[in-house]
Amino acid sequence: MAFPSEVNSVVVKDGLEFDKSGQIMKVRTYTFYVQNHGPFVEKFYAGEQDTAAVTRRITDLVASLREQGVLTTK
Repeated sequence: MAFPSEVNSVVVKDGLEFDKSGQIMKVRTYTFYVQNHGPFVEKFYAGEQDTAAVTRRITDLVASLREQGVLTTK
């Protein structure tokens, strides 16, 4: 996956959760920093874990932080 250059220290963990009816759901959690901000956590359930979805969600967060003026320029 190609994340924006500001993204660092990415840790990916696979796990399980239960839904309201007690069914087991696979989940993948990405914990990461954007420059020195964070940690941020993005959680993806089975069916959402494709490369494009992960990259898009993390890239959108970085873009939002840029728009807010939170990120420093290089």
